[in-house]
Amino acid sequence: MPNSSGPPNQQKLHAAADAIERLGASQPDSFTGLVIDNPGDRVIVYRKQHSAFDAALARLQTGVRIDKRDAPRSISELAATRNHVTALMGHTTGYTIVSVGDGSVASYTAGVVEVGVTGDLARARKELGARFVDEVAVAAGKPVAG
Repeated sequence: MPNSSGPPNQQKLHAAADAIERLGASQPDSFTGLVIDNPGDRVIVYRKQHSAFDAALARLQTGVRIDKRDAPRSISELAATRNHVTALMGHTTGYTIVSVGDGSVASYTAGVVEVGVTGDLARARKELGARFVDEVAVAAGKPVAG
């Protein structure tokens, strides 16, 4: 029995998103990420423009509206930056990196890895900005409960 508590097309949107995620995993140099827009009854796909990826996306025939949005970096590029930043955890002075992520609309549209820090925010922005230029967005993070 279908769940009637969500939007009417929710199951179809989630099935489409799953299919798009699988396609994206097979083309990580084009795909960046996606967002299910329930109120808009669509899936928004962030990707670097590439005709082969767009053609494969069109062939999925998901039965839902797919809006393509340009992204400056692919999921593989974001992952490489995320891995480099994560490697710095525990190895900084004056600030502590407490979170590293790239799964938000802000990270997709700006092509950045979001880095949360505690301690000297200005120093973190300066040092990480010098090292990663426009590949990171540094903000105050919440300390990890321990």
